[in-house]
Amino acid sequence: MRLIADNSKDAAREIARMYDMRLSFDALSALTALLQPKKFRHRTFILEQGEQSASIAFVAKGLIRQYKPDDELDIVEDICHEGDMLFCAESTIGRQESELCIQTLEPTIIYEMDYDELKEQAVKLPEIQELFCRILESHILKQTARLHELDKDPLTRYINLLHEHSEIVRRTPLKYVASYLRMAPETLSRVRNKVNRNEEVTKKK
Repeated sequence: MRLIADNSKDAAREIARMYDMRLSFDALSALTALLQPKKFRHRTFILEQGEQSASIAFVAKGLIRQYKPDDELDIVEDICHEGDMLFCAESTIGRQESELCIQTLEPTIIYEMDYDELKEQAVKLPEIQELFCRILESHILKQTARLHELDKDPLTRYINLLHEHSEIVRRTPLKYVASYLRMAPETLSRVRNKVNRNEEVTKKK
């Protein structure tokens, strides 16, 4: 897929744009200095269960899943792609071993920033402090929205994901999409077939 940041400065600009901020030269320079590029091959672990995360990352290219390993079927908690922030909050903020694994599903490039270094810059620069707050607020709102979404029926869950995050549906193996939506693969298959039939009927009208 398309690389949306060729270097750390591009990544810093993209992050500022994501959170509707216009950073001064000093703040943009500070953020750029924090961002370290990392490349991963397909099916590579960025974080394994039992390790501690110490960073937040911007996804410049690729597809990534966060999941809790399970003997029968991994429980997918989040799926990230270009333009998303990769953040294992419980481990990074809680300073504890992660219960989750983070694994690439495509060749991936991220720009990683150390959480403690970001906090240090937030103390020095009000703009970085505001950006830091917006990153945390966005993560909380995303988690809250996801909990509300999981209360809905399977058809609504799938349609909403399809409309709001079509890249996830298009690029992610269906067994992971099913796990992310908290439904059996067979249920997802039935839901997809129903949606496809309805679309075909609509086109014929």
